[in-house]
Amino acid sequence: MKKVDLIYIIGSLLIAFTGYLTTSIIYIAIGIFVIYVLYYFVLIRKRIKKYFKRIEVCHSCYHFVNSFIITMSVKESYEEAYQNGLRLAPKSLLSETSEIENMTILERISFLRSYFNLAIYKMFLNIIALYQDQGGSILKMSDSLLRECTRVEKSIKESSSISNRHLAEFGVLWILSFFILVFLRFALRQFYQQMISSVSVIVFIAGFYLIFLISLHLFLLRYTLMPVKEDVIDV
Repeated sequence: MKKVDLIYIIGSLLIAFTGYLTTSIIYIAIGIFVIYVLYYFVLIRKRIKKYFKRIEVCHSCYHFVNSFIITMSVKESYEEAYQNGLRLAPKSLLSETSEIENMTILERISFLRSYFNLAIYKMFLNIIALYQDQGGSILKMSDSLLRECTRVEKSIKESSSISNRHLAEFGVLWILSFFILVFLRFALRQFYQQMISSVSVIVFIAGFYLIFLISLHLFLLRYTLMPVKEDVIDV
């Protein structure tokens, strides 16, 4: 998240700099920067952080469940299956597991329910409980679950790819808009100097930056939606 914060702050500085170039008023540039930063840290940062956290949890759950079941079907060892499930785990998950090392493997798996908090993980726990009671082939018992895990993971990747493409399109369109505004400032230097002395032109330029902020907000609300829904699977 720190990387996203840094990118946004640098972007806000660049936008504020274009505000100074187009108005030659330092106070407007400072105002633009302050408003953009306040918007991010007060209104939207928490939502973005929650979105990325959810994506991370979904990916790690997919890997953990798949690795655990496949390892169990081959070696029939809870310990090896558990460790293999954590092989590519993010730091947030490893932080959770480091605090429960004194528990048994089954207790650890059950404890992680609160971290994953997904229907597919609850289904996974049901399958493990059934396997404990009845035995049999855990791979066959988990067939529907593995298909659902794959569907969810594929859907998340596809939706993320589409969202990132829209983000690139949104960025390019607005960069061109800012470029045109700055280009007019220097291409029509003398005429622009006369225009900028008018209060109405200053208000118009300020409105441009406000419209961009509103557009950014609406886009981020859409970008941070989680379109993937889990299906309810019966054991």
